[in-house]
Amino acid sequence: MSLEPVYNAALAVQNDLMTISKDLAWIEYLSDADFANLRSRLKGFVLSRGLDIFADPDPKFFRALAEKRGEPADLAFFTLMEKSIAPDYLPVYVKPQGRGVCVRYGENLIAPYYAGWLEYQRQSPGHYKDKVTQSLADVEDAVGLGTCACGEIASVQQELNGFVNRFPTAAVNGRIRDRIEQLDKDPGKLPVRCT
Repeated sequence: MSLEPVYNAALAVQNDLMTISKDLAWIEYLSDADFANLRSRLKGFVLSRGLDIFADPDPKFFRALAEKRGEPADLAFFTLMEKSIAPDYLPVYVKPQGRGVCVRYGENLIAPYYAGWLEYQRQSPGHYKDKVTQSLADVEDAVGLGTCACGEIASVQQELNGFVNRFPTAAVNGRIRDRIEQLDKDPGKLPVRCT
């Protein structure tokens, strides 16, 4: 059977756990004992309220569930999710930097990530549409802006040029070409670094 309704229910739980009130997420208001109890009883989630605060459905848990009970589209989705998420539960193409994140341009992570989600979208149209659309849009935002780089300007230029060449029909390519031109002519106008 399809696990999409189960995953959608997990996303609803995620929204509830991360509801913000007075600048804090709901899980931050729990006592240490209540948080530990929630963590032990809430299967299929990774919870954190230290420096990073999140409540994410665990792709490993859902991939294992898909192997036992899911359809091929579920297994493909959660396998791709597991490959797409770093150990810190950020997309593999970003990493923590200070109090924010930076994009790992030039490390051959963005194009394979994007290609994986495009292929899933092609093979399983209609499945997990919101998550697939969001994953693709997040990459397009990163390459379309070409900012918040972990490395230097050369890594951004390399990544943007490579992206346009690998995905010549991507709708974001106009923005990318504008950014490439701006980086060539006036690199200081919109800095590559966010910090």
